[in-house]
Amino acid sequence: MTTSDDQRIAVLLRSVPVPEPRVDVGRAVRDGRRRRQRRRLGGIAAVTVMAGLGVVGAVQIGGAAGRPAPVTPALAVSPTGTVSTAPASPVTCEASWLPRPVGGPVAVANGVDPTGRYIVGDIGTGQEDGRVVLWTDGRAGVLPAGARHAAAVNAGGDVVGTNGDGTGWVYRDGKLRYLATPPGYDAVLVYAVNGRGDIAGTARGAGDSHHAVLWSADRPQEYRLVGQPGSAATGITEDGTVVGTMGQLPYRWTPQGTGAALALPDGYPRASVDSAHGEWAIGMVPGDQQGGAVQMLPVRWNLRTGAVSLLPFPGATGIAGNGDLLVGDGAPLIVAPDGASRRLPGRPEVRATEAGTYTANGISDDGLTVVGAAYENQVYRPLVWRCHR
Repeated sequence: MTTSDDQRIAVLLRSVPVPEPRVDVGRAVRDGRRRRQRRRLGGIAAVTVMAGLGVVGAVQIGGAAGRPAPVTPALAVSPTGTVSTAPASPVTCEASWLPRPVGGPVAVANGVDPTGRYIVGDIGTGQEDGRVVLWTDGRAGVLPAGARHAAAVNAGGDVVGTNGDGTGWVYRDGKLRYLATPPGYDAVLVYAVNGRGDIAGTARGAGDSHHAVLWSADRPQEYRLVGQPGSAATGITEDGTVVGTMGQLPYRWTPQGTGAALALPDGYPRASVDSAHGEWAIGMVPGDQQGGAVQMLPVRWNLRTGAVSLLPFPGATGIAGNGDLLVGDGAPLIVAPDGASRRLPGRPEVRATEAGTYTANGISDDGLTVVGAAYENQVYRPLVWRCHR
């Protein structure tokens, strides 16, 4: 992408409302999951993040109707407030299909491990019949039928997720095992796993009670509660830092269990945290109420410095360990911490009329592998972008 392209995109993002994508692949995959999940699990009052079921989430909070729209930062401004003028190393990307080992019109890659080697996704009808697929170096394998709704995969190939009845699971070394549900709670939502095998999630009980939980991939029947009742864990970094919420505040816990609230953007009293990688985390704050629904605005934290910033995008689906932000719907975009951006290319054989029907759901730590899907001829096909410098 040229400098003029970057500038043009920056201007458009700052001044023009971004239209809704014509096809929401994530919604097609997840609508069926949500229906059953609402019946069986209800909701966590402070947290509606369903990352364990592949859903980008947000704090369930009241709207901000009547508040002026926030002034979004310029795309080319770095977190320190300086304009990035150094030319970025050229990056070229190519998209290719992932093989489909089972049939189904909805086949989507939902996550990728930090190295880009392992990719996880679902194939089915978009209802509750989906099978979890693990691609290793491009080769597809199907997990046992007892595993549904994969949430994440780590650099060792361990896959975690949550079944529709609120049972957490881990697939490791070819074996499927179920996670313990802490006493006093009747369901869990599993969101993330790091390279050490630490699994982060949230237990849910009666009266919308909930508590952040950590499990071990090699000892799934053991667990540790994180923080106080009312906490929720939605992500974990390689060093064991946990992110999530405490009440309605974005929160982080050190590997030793010490918790502290994350900063909020000026004028916003609450936020969610969706995921974290390296020293970066992303989440949402509530914007204006439009058509009876609250518009959620993406934010990014630097966990090392504590800085928080609103993002000039309709949404963010992932954050890489190097800080690259993934904007996933329509025509996926990757934005570096200094504001440099690049669009991911489409598949050459996809007709021009189908352009813009891509979604990107996961990004590797170096920002060079992105996974998602494309829609054509009433079918969703899993896709991977491989980039090179």
